[in-house]
Amino acid sequence: MKINQVLPAISYGDAVSSDAIEIKRSLEYMGYSSEIYAKYIHPKCSKYVKPLSDYNGNSENLLFYHFSLAGLDVTDFVKCLPDTKALIYHNITPPEYFNDYDANLSYMCSKGRAELNAICSDFYLGIGVSEYNRVELNKIGFKRTDVLPIIVDFNKYMEYDIELANDLSRNSTVNFLFVGRIAPNKMHIDIIKTFYYYNKYINNNSRLFLVGDKQIARYVLKIEDKIKELGLSDSVFLVGMVPDKKLASYYRSAHIFLCMSEHEGFCVPLLEAMYFRIPVIAYASTGIPYTLNDAGILLHKKNHIEIAELANIIITDKHISDKLVKKQEQRCKEFNRDRICPKLNELIKRIIAAKRDPL
Repeated sequence: MKINQVLPAISYGDAVSSDAIEIKRSLEYMGYSSEIYAKYIHPKCSKYVKPLSDYNGNSENLLFYHFSLAGLDVTDFVKCLPDTKALIYHNITPPEYFNDYDANLSYMCSKGRAELNAICSDFYLGIGVSEYNRVELNKIGFKRTDVLPIIVDFNKYMEYDIELANDLSRNSTVNFLFVGRIAPNKMHIDIIKTFYYYNKYINNNSRLFLVGDKQIARYVLKIEDKIKELGLSDSVFLVGMVPDKKLASYYRSAHIFLCMSEHEGFCVPLLEAMYFRIPVIAYASTGIPYTLNDAGILLHKKNHIEIAELANIIITDKHISDKLVKKQEQRCKEFNRDRICPKLNELIKRIIAAKRDPL
């Protein structure tokens, strides 16, 4: 038996793609034969992935299909395979977030949600990467559901760009950080407004770094306009996507991680911030409370002035920040590979047992 994975596309640095690669590594570590197949393959990921056109279905195989956007012909292809299939659901951003910025992305989100509603019976098991996602699968109509958190390889952050880290830490500057694709659901404007009050009224020796892929041009322009409007051009930086060594430097140099996103299926950067011992403040939307649990600070309303003051308390009071970081460290350990791999193996054995003794 082989345990394979299929994605419509595999991208460099994307959370869904990284999860598929880490699952492959984990499966191989546990002794399973495993491959990843995708229709579109980023060159930097080609050593891990085979073209979807090479895939030959087999009733003896177990197939995980990663779902985060409309798969279109890839979904049709997967539906027709004889393999025993499980769907790994990373959630789909509500399309209205993209209506004013990217019509094609809005369409793909709408189409993805329609696909999801239509394929419940094609998969033996629906797996959410968070409890939030599992509950959604249940509501849609999946009869059997479970949770398998995203696997994060923290070892890739062991090395960092020393020169960049030193530059970021100069002159005792306070650094705010958010990491995530520059997309409307991430609500970067709320982060910038909060930082404005902190920078203007509390500590002007401060900077905000927004790290993430700048693929939605119209939304990037809106953010740049807001930065200029608030007079923050020298303090707020749209960094773009960076390699792991530079990303590690941004994390190592941050004093607070601020997330105001309104839609997340899991939110890997929350784990990364916890790993780097950065106090986390996050808006309690969608999958975020499930990932943070009782670690970090969860916000239930967006009062930018109050959040700026809260950030200042955390930054300046070592007792409070140390207490937060300690709880975050404990929470982060729950996502270690050695805890998630047994869960993955349990799901596999559950599916195999069902094949031998079907309901």
